[in-house]
Amino acid sequence: MIVLNYVISTSIQRKCFSAFSICRAHFINSCKQRMLIRLLHLKSPSELQKNYEFCFQDSVILLQHLRDNQDVNFGRSLHSLFIKSGLDRDVFVQNNMIRFYGDIGNLENAHLMFDEIPEPSLISWTSLVSSYVHAGQHEMGLHLFSLLCQSRLRPNEFGFSVALKACRLMGDTLMGRLVHGLILKSGFQSDSFCNASILHMYADFGDVEHSRKLFDGVPLGERSEALWNTLLNAYVRKCDVKGALQLFHQMGHSAISPNCFTYTILMKPCADLLDFVLAMCIHCQTVKIGIEHDVVMGGALVDTYAKLGFLDDACKVFQILEEKDNVALCALLAGFNQIGGSKGLAFYIDFLHEGNKPDPFTCASVASLCSNLKTELAGTQVHCSFIKFGFMMDSHLGSAFINMYGSFGMISDAYKCFLEVYYENEICISSMINNLVLNSYYEKALVLFYGMKEAGIAPSYSTVSYAIRACGNLYMLKEGRSCHAYIIKIPSEDDSKLGLENSLIEMYARCGIIDDAKLVFKEMQMQNEFSWTTLISGCSESGQTGEALGLFQDMLLYSVSSKPSEFTLVSVIQACAEMEALNLGKQVHSYIIKVGFEWYSFVGSALINMYAAFQHETLNAFQVFSSMKEQDLISWSIMLTSWVQNGYHKEALKLFVEFQTVPIFQVDESILSTCVSAAAGLAASEIGKCFHSWVIRLGFENDLHVASSIIDMYSKCGNIKDAHKFFNAVRHHNLVSWTAMIYGYAYHGLGKEAIDLFNEAKETGLEPDGVTFTGVLTACSHAGLVSEGWELFQYMRSKYNWKVTMNHYACMVDLLGRAAQLEEAEALIKEAPFSSKSLLWKTLLGACCKHENVEAGNRISKMIGEIELNEPSTFVQLSNIYASVSMWKNAIELRNKMIEGSVNKQPGSSWIQVAG
Repeated sequence: MIVLNYVISTSIQRKCFSAFSICRAHFINSCKQRMLIRLLHLKSPSELQKNYEFCFQDSVILLQHLRDNQDVNFGRSLHSLFIKSGLDRDVFVQNNMIRFYGDIGNLENAHLMFDEIPEPSLISWTSLVSSYVHAGQHEMGLHLFSLLCQSRLRPNEFGFSVALKACRLMGDTLMGRLVHGLILKSGFQSDSFCNASILHMYADFGDVEHSRKLFDGVPLGERSEALWNTLLNAYVRKCDVKGALQLFHQMGHSAISPNCFTYTILMKPCADLLDFVLAMCIHCQTVKIGIEHDVVMGGALVDTYAKLGFLDDACKVFQILEEKDNVALCALLAGFNQIGGSKGLAFYIDFLHEGNKPDPFTCASVASLCSNLKTELAGTQVHCSFIKFGFMMDSHLGSAFINMYGSFGMISDAYKCFLEVYYENEICISSMINNLVLNSYYEKALVLFYGMKEAGIAPSYSTVSYAIRACGNLYMLKEGRSCHAYIIKIPSEDDSKLGLENSLIEMYARCGIIDDAKLVFKEMQMQNEFSWTTLISGCSESGQTGEALGLFQDMLLYSVSSKPSEFTLVSVIQACAEMEALNLGKQVHSYIIKVGFEWYSFVGSALINMYAAFQHETLNAFQVFSSMKEQDLISWSIMLTSWVQNGYHKEALKLFVEFQTVPIFQVDESILSTCVSAAAGLAASEIGKCFHSWVIRLGFENDLHVASSIIDMYSKCGNIKDAHKFFNAVRHHNLVSWTAMIYGYAYHGLGKEAIDLFNEAKETGLEPDGVTFTGVLTACSHAGLVSEGWELFQYMRSKYNWKVTMNHYACMVDLLGRAAQLEEAEALIKEAPFSSKSLLWKTLLGACCKHENVEAGNRISKMIGEIELNEPSTFVQLSNIYASVSMWKNAIELRNKMIEGSVNKQPGSSWIQVAG
């Protein structure tokens, strides 16, 4: 018994001593490692050699440290130290140097190191192959692997795994099968490491059948967690949920229990297939086995619930996680980015308060959330924290901040972020170009686009699309065609091609080349709503309104995939207004009610505008306005303008009183200008003065549109002195304000003043338009300035012949008629280049009435009667001519003729303001 105790005691002592020796060795190596690393940081490699004797074990410690820290300079210095000390000839050091250069991405030096080895070992070959594969040069890695197979050496399980990884990443199924066959030939088919790599390869190829055969060939007791999860992932990637669940069920009855990675894989199809029930079942199972608090499992649950739109459930899962990492937070923020909500920012702040540090991807997600929420202050704070954390501005982060500042309209800040990106790739540059275009910096966008091409960076289809849009907005047809040629040369996917073609249609339409826009449209394999709308709008804006309406009809009849949107209908309504096609406009209105687009405020505004184009339909315009669910500021302004343009000045002012009862809208320049015009139409000077004081109070007196209305109001109210005074008070003038004052002088017969003002406007560099010439010719007519009028008219015909209109000739006929130069007026009418001259003959007939010229009156009225049957004004003026020379019998006969022919004259009306 004593002997037995002694033996046991001795055995225990030996084991304890052995364990102590191992611990002591580990402790000594650890101390030695720390000492070497400390010396490395304190001294240069050359100084280390003087104070310390190296062995090959020391080199391994130092190289491992330098490899982990990616310290290239110290690594090269250490290499030179090894050469001086002779350690570079040791195969162990050589292999570690190959690994070091391979891990830092310096493949050239790694290969040179390999070439210096007289007889490379299997480890040397495997290290070099692994370096190339790790650096992404898979083809070269496989080439070296084939050279290894041709040498006297044979790959081991690690070499085969690296080769399989290269095949998997390249997607080279043929080479993968060849390596698999070589593994079988070499007898490694039972190696677990090789089996896992083979299964992973087939799974990534999407070859579930071969993956399953390989899996089934492994004995049940040798199936690792990695094999089960890899095959399960293959089923999930193939969207074979049934097969995945069957495999999961088999795994539950095996010796290997499902882990958090297993359940994470099963969560993937829940989001892809929108299967909330399956997600709940898997969640319940994780709760049952107690892994729902695991950060990996919790992150998968948060991601799934967020993608399914159940953000409350995602938030609950996130809050109970034992350890919250950036992956789970990014998944939650992605959900908030989809549906919005400031609650996502609160979770990010709590994450920071708990002592967690965000990574660059989290910062990018928060920046995107700030962009969606339009929270400028939070966005700038996130940017400041990003700088504080010391992150490098890579292309991913740079794109996020560029898009964020771009959405705020802070382009200068977005451009600063762009300049801070240390490696500007295609994604980052495209983000900058897109945001420049979206914020109307078209020139800068094109400069960046062409610089991108010069640098050899191929732009994405989205970037080319934005560049084409910039060309269209700048009317740069030549550059737009160049982009079109570039698109033809490069192949594009169907989705990208549709966006490019839509941009081309928009560009050609903006440049007025509608035929080219139609050609692009016809050659499209598929048109969407934007394609139809852009072409319809382009045709309408270029004057081809009939073509626009025909396209709309084709869209209704023949387009299966595209239906008119509210934007399409707005373009169609505008075309109806321009064509004066009231009946067609009413049909479109009926269609709008049928499809339920009447609730859109901008559709209602377009309808109001259309009805307002027809004076007798103004009440229908008001009916549309009244039936709108919500009126915005634009619809109020358009309705007010419609009343005024069609002479309903009193109704306009009543509507303005109602507008003031809506507290959410403030009076703007357009509404005030319209109300001033309404006061002018009523000759209500006191009301006009009230609006003038309102303009001064709001600071709009220097708005030229408002100023012109005030000048016109005072002129029409008979107060030319105040009109002139206000005109002189305006700091800067444009053509509209000059023209308004010229018309004011014309109303008051101040022809000389009107001509002087006209000449003064020309001296300032302004180019008069047709309305300005009409005003000054009217002034000459009212003041009897025949020679001056003739001089202006001749000047206009010589310089602006193509702009001379019927109104200009009418002014000259009126001028000559007032001056009793009826023959000259008649001669001017005959030479006028218009097919229909009824307006000119009516003007001359008025002059005949004024000068009691019966003979000319009879002749001219007969001519007008042949052009316009039963025109009331013709009968009235001829009757007045008869009455002026006491030809009462002829006047009575003419009046009776009007009664017999049911020719009714519209009663005239006038306004005057009286003291109340």
